[in-house]
Order: sequence, then C-alpha cells, then structure tokens
Amino acid sequence: MKTRISKLLTGLALASGMLLLNPVQAHHSLTGEFDTSVTFEVRGALTKLEWFNPHIWFYVDVTNDKGEVEKWQCEMGSPNQLMRAGWKKEDLPLGTVIRAQANPARDGTKTCSSRNITLDDGTPVFSRGAGN
Repeated sequence: MKTRISKLLTGLALASGMLLLNPVQAHHSLTGEFDTSVTFEVRGALTKLEWFNPHIWFYVDVTNDKGEVEKWQCEMGSPNQLMRAGWKKEDLPLGTVIRAQANPARDGTKTCSSRNITLDDGTPVFSRGAGN
C-alpha cells in the first residue's frame, strides 16, 4: 500500500513539475502595453506573419526618414476576427507592402498594436470595429 501511495505522489509531483515548465501566456491589456493616445502609421514590406491565437503578429521592414530599414513587429486582433471579416492568412503574402495605423508600445521598442491595416493601394485588410 505504501508503495502505491509513494508512486502516486511521485507521479503527481512529476506532473506538477511538467506543468510548471510550460510557459504561461497571459492575455494583456491593450492600454497597459500600448499607448492608445498616440497613433502613427507604419508602412513597410511584410516579412513574416504569425497567424496564431490570441493575436496575429506581423513583421514589416520600414524605411525611416534616414533611409535606414527598421524592423517592426505589430500585433493585430485574433485570427477569428480576420476570418469573420473574410480574410485568411494567404491573403497577405510576404513582400506585400502594407500601411497600418498603430499605437506604439509603452516600452519604446519597435513594437506596436494595429487594428487598421490597408494594402499600399488603400485596399482595406482589417479595421478595428466597435467592440474589437
């Protein structure tokens, strides 16, 4: 009987340890991470698109006023929001030039949140609607 209890406790300890090793992703507050009182435009060529929950992330090479390329990472809404609007990952091929109205990250990095995205020709891709 003691052996069974010992094995059970050992198993529970191992399972608990495994859970602790997995990274935990907590959802964040938009206004906590991004300055929603500031809006600017990010324009650049799409270099990477991560279409995962809870947020889509896109990465763009932006040419600044000095002609230097800056690498920006931008958060969008969930894949579900885009799919409900009729979009899918394949609609934004790498290299596509996009414009995004964005809110900068509070930590000063080249990170932003965007819910209003158009192709360079003005075709809308995604727009933050009421309640999004």
